[in-house]
Amino acid sequence: MITTITDPEDPRLDPFRRIRDRDLRADGGRFVVESPRVVTRFLAAVREDRARVDAVLLAPDQRLVDHREIPAPVFLADLELITAVSGYHFHGGAIAIGIRPRREPTLVDLATRIPASGPVALIALAGVTSMDNIGGIFRIAAALGGSGIVLDGDASDPMLRRTIRISMGQVFRVPWARVGTLGEAIPTLASTANIETIAIENLDEATPLHRAAFPERVMLVIGNEGHGIPPAVLARCSSRIRIEGPSDLPSEEGPGGEDERSLNAATAAAIALHAALRRLD
Repeated sequence: MITTITDPEDPRLDPFRRIRDRDLRADGGRFVVESPRVVTRFLAAVREDRARVDAVLLAPDQRLVDHREIPAPVFLADLELITAVSGYHFHGGAIAIGIRPRREPTLVDLATRIPASGPVALIALAGVTSMDNIGGIFRIAAALGGSGIVLDGDASDPMLRRTIRISMGQVFRVPWARVGTLGEAIPTLASTANIETIAIENLDEATPLHRAAFPERVMLVIGNEGHGIPPAVLARCSSRIRIEGPSDLPSEEGPGGEDERSLNAATAAAIALHAALRRLD
């Protein structure tokens, strides 16, 4: 049912008044989705039973889907009212409140959404805490055809508002799983899904990317920009690949170096995933 609201004090707008991430997590486990394209992708996941929605707030011109397909209240209000109620300006006339699942997806859940045989290319994130990087990597995986994402216990929450927006809603499309440590997940994936793990790390002994060979079923580990991949995780990886910069560039300024021109996690993930997928074609 769609209801038009003109009074900013209408209590039916209360779910949209406190939409800071920390407030929503404490308030029954909610998350916020914003902008027409991202809300559309979220509602598609709701229709496919991959996400749950609590309420939707739209500007009158944002008829994103048939309201009869949305299992939650849908409210219409003008842009000024939406901005006043929500407290920020970057919603584009579309905000949805999602309901968090009781638990994050596990490796078992991920296994049901990736091919049991044939090519697989996963990205694993070791201690990647940047919301921007997490969102960017989900978008990259969707754009290039990655099979899914594995997050360790230190990686940032994919259901944060900024991460969802930066991913362009791909957090609702790309399969993902949360694990305690990648050191435990790597042998599990090897034994249950025949997936070989490669570390993307700029070490002297690592194979240059242009010479690297990728297995048919692979997981690429990307580490924290400041600390890299933990030694215990590196030890579990079958091989290591480095992304090289120009030969005349000082090492501290190249990929993996301390200078600001070094690659961030999302860029490294994009380069490595593209190389892996092209070699699997």
